[in-house]
Order: sequence, then structure tokens, then C-alpha cells
Amino acid sequence: MKYPLPERIGEPDLLVGREKEFAGFHKWISRIPGRLSKSRVILARRKSGKTAFIQRLFNQLWNQNGKVIPLFFEISENKKWYPNFAEEYYRTFASQYISFLERDEMRVTTPLTLKQIREYGKSVSHRHLTEDVDSILESQESGNYDSMWNTAYTAPERFGAALDIRFLVIIDEFQNITEYIYRDEGCERAKDESMAGSFHGVSESRIAPMLVTGSYVGWLMGILDEYLEAGRLKRFFMNPYLTPEEGLQAVFKYAEYYEEAITNESAVEINQLCKSDPFFISCVIESGYENKDLTTRQGVVATVNFEISDRLSEMSMTWGEYIEQTLDRVNDINAKAILLHMSKHSDRVWT
Repeated sequence: MKYPLPERIGEPDLLVGREKEFAGFHKWISRIPGRLSKSRVILARRKSGKTAFIQRLFNQLWNQNGKVIPLFFEISENKKWYPNFAEEYYRTFASQYISFLERDEMRVTTPLTLKQIREYGKSVSHRHLTEDVDSILESQESGNYDSMWNTAYTAPERFGAALDIRFLVIIDEFQNITEYIYRDEGCERAKDESMAGSFHGVSESRIAPMLVTGSYVGWLMGILDEYLEAGRLKRFFMNPYLTPEEGLQAVFKYAEYYEEAITNESAVEINQLCKSDPFFISCVIESGYENKDLTTRQGVVATVNFEISDRLSEMSMTWGEYIEQTLDRVNDINAKAILLHMSKHSDRVWT
């Protein structure tokens, strides 16, 4: 199998388990050609494996070269000017579409320029590509950026309808579209929080259904309720934990690849203490704890304790970053007081 979209997890073999989730989504994808699949959203906290999951779905579909053309777009946590974002979105769509048609792996991660897309469209008599590029360039020159964006985000559904083909539009970290797209070129003043509403209509498409993800569950659900109401995206909550059997498999797999010595007994201990969480397991296996010894029970306990208590461990720093970004959005004194209270009394359960 080829991996035109480099997977965030690194070595492909490190993606273990998720058999139930893959089976469910493969069944959903198999119904897209018959226009029977409704758009979906995967909701899960950070480091739960959802990006690796959707990247694998993309690569599987690209390799199958079947009736469903996958598109993958990540909305990063970087400020972007509205027309630049619109152009980037269209270039990504067109390049991945061409990549699928031509079996050109490079175009998945190295998008063509608008000029190159137009030249390709002209060379194969694909008037939809040439007309779209002409429209985008004309709108860009006249400052009609809304028209640019309209051409970009409607492209999969328009192409699907005109050519009787099917797309799966995968957008990672969808909530960022309300936070990082600006109407002013300096990206300082006019943040467009209504961008998610652009997908109000196309999210109902059965020709080019969407699969979006979000790491900040409450934030994303608020966006869905406001801009994509009436259940336009069916919600799927991804459990961050693997099954105990899959978790144990992950322990052995990570230990093998990172060349860390473990025993059958210590592997079970790692899996139990990490609650079969693949990210937690990877943190323990890769831990920088200077006295790390994963061959004994005491060594495993000490390493796990380091990862959850030392402020500079990967586990602690990741969760610290997550909490900090969450509190930036949940800027409410009562919410912060509740979090502080629970942190001070972490040994108790509060109703």
C-alpha cells in the first residue's frame, strides 16, 4: 500500500486497533456511490488518534482507486487572509483530484498552482477546471473574495454532479475555520467567525459528503449547533481508548519500533496503567525518564508516574497546552474556578 498522504502517526504499522471504527466507516463509505451516506463529524479530544484514523481512510481510498475520490484538508492553527485561504482550499481540492486521476502521489502534498491546474485542465479538455481557475483569478483581481470562496468550497459537489462522480471531503480540525480566517490582510482585526456557515448547504450533499473532525468537542458542537443545525453532520464520538487486547498489541508494537526492552508481565502493566490509551502508551515507551526500566513492575510505575507528574514530560506538556488553549476560549471565571477546585481535589469525585 502507498501512503501519498504522510500519516501523522509516523511509521504506518504503529496504527493498531480501531477495527470496529474502521469497519463502521468502511461500510459508510461503501454507500457513498449509491448516494446513501450522510455527512459525519468525528468528535474526540486531542491525541485520541482521529487524525491518524482519517489519514488512513484517505490513503486506503486513494489506493483503491475506486468510485470514491478522497480529499483531505487540514485547517491549521495559523491566521490566514480570506482570499489566500480560498485559493489554498481550491488548489488542494484540484491537486488531490488530479492526483487521484493520474495516480500522481506527489500532488497530494504538493499542490499545483492555479496556472498549472488551468494548464492541466486545458490539456485534457476538462472545462470545469479551466473555468473554475478563470473565475477565481477574475474574482481575485476584482476583490470579490466571497466569489472566490464560493467557487472553492462548492467545487467537490459541483464536479460530482456534473461528472457523476463521488467525493469524500475530509476536513481536519474544522472548528479552526471560525478562529483563524481573517477578512483583513494583516490578520489583526476582522476575524470571520461565520465561515463554518459556508458549508450549511454542501454538508447535506450525498454526492460529496463531508467527514470533519474536531479536538475541542464543546467548541465544535457549538459551531455545529449554530451554523450546521438540523443534524446535517451525524456525530460520532471516538473513544480515545483501545480495547484491552488492542492496547496490549500497541504496547508490543511501540516497544518493538523504539527498541525498548519489556517483558510480557510489564507489557500488561503498561497497558493497564495507561488504560489502553495509545498516546499514553507511546509517552511511556518513549519517556525521557532517566531511570526508566520497563522490564519491572516498579520501573513501569515510576515511568508512568514521571509522565503524569513531571511538568516537562511529553504527557504533562501536551495536556498543559490543551488546557491552556481551552481556557483561552472558556474565558469564564466560574468555569476556571471549577477547574481549579477539581485540580486541588483530584482524589475526590464531584457530582
